[in-house]
Amino acid sequence: MSKDSARKKYSLRTMLGSACAVAMLLALPAQLVAGEGQIPEKITINVQASCPQIAGLDQDKKEVKEFSHKLHAEKYLIGKSAYAAYPYTDAFTCAACHIGAQSPEMIINADKCERLTAAIDKEGRPKKYKQMMHSICQKCHKNMQKAGESKTGPTKCNECHGK
Repeated sequence: MSKDSARKKYSLRTMLGSACAVAMLLALPAQLVAGEGQIPEKITINVQASCPQIAGLDQDKKEVKEFSHKLHAEKYLIGKSAYAAYPYTDAFTCAACHIGAQSPEMIINADKCERLTAAIDKEGRPKKYKQMMHSICQKCHKNMQKAGESKTGPTKCNECHGK
């Protein structure tokens, strides 16, 4: 085999390999390639800081720091839908807190503040935001406590918001 023949064979093999690699990357969801779409381990919940354009909210004096977002989505909410204020399934636990979401794409692809505004408007306008958040978290924890669950999550202000 001549050097030119070997180069052509190598070149063709390299091109085919590269084309396959590109095709596989294009087949992956864009969020995964970009590192997006992953459930954050922990988040801070402070609507005024995150979405200052939402008018009419009472000032949030007690943000929730280091909320165990990923553990809630993947562990804590599994099998607990009976205690929740908003219906969800174990296959899509996100709906327990992300009101109205029916798929991960509805959360990932939508603007966070627009989604929150829609949820707040649906639940009774900005003045009801605090009640809405407490019904999502605290009501679930309290319902679990009443049912005798051994681990229920925080039910008192300083347990969730810190001191």
